[in-house]
Order: sequence, then C-alpha cells, then structure tokens
Amino acid sequence: MAIETILIINKSGGLIYQRNFSDTFASKLNSNDFLIIASTIHSVFAIASQITPKALQITQNNVDYVIPYIPMVGMESSNPQQNRNNNLPVKLGSFKGPDYFKESFVSWNKSGLRQLNSDQFTMYIYQTMTGLKFVALSSNVLANKPASQIGNMDKGKAQNLASQVADNFLRKIYCVYCDYVMKDPFYSLEMPIKSELFDKKVKQMVGNLS
Repeated sequence: MAIETILIINKSGGLIYQRNFSDTFASKLNSNDFLIIASTIHSVFAIASQITPKALQITQNNVDYVIPYIPMVGMESSNPQQNRNNNLPVKLGSFKGPDYFKESFVSWNKSGLRQLNSDQFTMYIYQTMTGLKFVALSSNVLANKPASQIGNMDKGKAQNLASQVADNFLRKIYCVYCDYVMKDPFYSLEMPIKSELFDKKVKQMVGNLS
C-alpha cells in the first residue's frame, strides 16, 4: 500500500493536518484545495451516516465491527531484537511496545464512510470515538486491478484486507497523535498541528509502509 497523502480532520470538519508523500496528483493541489477536500469529506461522511439503510440500523447489533490486528503495519521490522543484533535503530511505538497495540479493536465508524474507490486512488477513513477523522489517500486501486495482479485472492477479499491494513495503520497514526500532539502543553484542541516530532514520526511510518 503506497500512501500518497495523510489528512486529519477535526470533528467540525476543519483540516488540522495534511502531508503529501509523493509527487503525484496530490502535489498539484494547494492548501486551499485540501481545506475544501476536508470539508467535503466531513459533509459526505455526515450524509452517509444519515442515509444508512434502515435494515442495517435495525440489525446493527449483529454486525461485526471488530478489526483484526495486523502485526507491524508501518513499523520498521517485525523483529526488533534482530535490529539490535545488527546495530540498526529500533523504533519503539510507545510505552505499550514496539507496535502500539497487539489486539483486535472495534471500529467506531459504524454508519459513515470507511473506504472510497475511484479510478485514480483509494481513500481510507478511520474515525475516532471523539469524531476525529484520519484519512489516507493511496495510489493502489484494487477495484481496477486484474485478477492476475491480485493472485488467488478475489477482489472483494483483497479490498477488505487493504481496508484492514489501512485501519491498523491509521489507528497507529492516532496513537502517535496521542503521544506527540495531545501531550504537548502548548497545543490547542481543534487547531492545526505544528508538531515537528509528530510530522517526523508520520513520515517514518509512511516510509516503512510503502
């Protein structure tokens, strides 16, 4: 999964963080374009939440929203001890361990958008319990890939796996946000993120993922 852009949208629809990681379509957009994109995503997300089919709302308690844990997504190595033996830097996730979390988790996004496929990109959205949205734009478009490029896995399963990988990755970005942004005494809620440490960590994780 090649991540092109990361966006963080606050609960009011304001863009508080945006970074490009490649010279593709996203690099042609200016800051005002991304503000419009963030507002549009927020609005469409709200509309999608309202038009969720009644049948799904009634049976929602029977729907499994658990996202399986996928090890070391966006991390440097699945074997930190091997890195130590080879004198390579070890990137610890947090005080919880090198991979931030090691268990499946429940998606809070139960009625809005989770994934959007187009001819040019795929968008993944991870929403937190407080309404903060982490958005990843990927250049991988599984919907248009021939079966020969996906292998034995059908497109539906491949898209579901990609969505689970994105959920794990964006949840780790959320963990980094909690560690480097929310613990900053000078940060004001709902305001643009200007933490260099957070920005550096996100770039490292995107680099490890691609």
